[in-house]
Amino acid sequence: MKKNDNIFWGVVLLLAGVYIIIHRLGFLPDINVVRLAVAVVCAVVFVRSLIRVEFGGMLFSLAILAILFGRELNLTAITPWPVLVAALLGSIGLDMIFGSRAKRWRKGKQDAVIDGMGDFISGDEIVVRCLFNGTKKSISSDDFTRARFYCKFGGLEVSFDDAVIQHGTATVELDVNFGGVELYVPQSWQIVNHTDCIFGGLDEHRHGRAAGEGPQLVLEGNVRFGGVDIYRI
Repeated sequence: MKKNDNIFWGVVLLLAGVYIIIHRLGFLPDINVVRLAVAVVCAVVFVRSLIRVEFGGMLFSLAILAILFGRELNLTAITPWPVLVAALLGSIGLDMIFGSRAKRWRKGKQDAVIDGMGDFISGDEIVVRCLFNGTKKSISSDDFTRARFYCKFGGLEVSFDDAVIQHGTATVELDVNFGGVELYVPQSWQIVNHTDCIFGGLDEHRHGRAAGEGPQLVLEGNVRFGGVDIYRI
């Protein structure tokens, strides 16, 4: 996680603790803590999506905020389904109009910024983190044995085209929450799924010839409100 993310969430938790104490002392009116927490998450998603020019994240976070505070803002006539449908159509329309330029901008920004996520891609120690953004990584290892991938509120794409499993088995530990992970693995690798999926799933796409009796890639960890897609290269 980036240092700025640590600071932000640390401040949020600190303020939440202060609110609990002050509220119990009777100095503040009642506030739905769950609704407030969801609103904070939506605000974070909106800012991150705005920075990365991701239309879906921007519009859907605003739609959820409109649903949360529909009565206060007198928006009950357009919530919940009209505003969600509008967000969906708006996301598709903006992506059709500006999608290619937004992708080029994101790619240029990603290439220009030095990785500050605390990732490690070296030898047998591989850790990749993705938080509120889209990340692409290529694993290069002559003796790949183990990796850990963290993906929360984002999209992570990892390619193993330059990785070699020397000892028959390698393990990938997944921690996916409200995100999507795409793994591109060699044709000969066997996929062994030991993940625990709740409101999520793992889908293996087979293209070309079926995998032979090659090395095993064991997938472990948790997938919550997300998905993992595996493609052959």
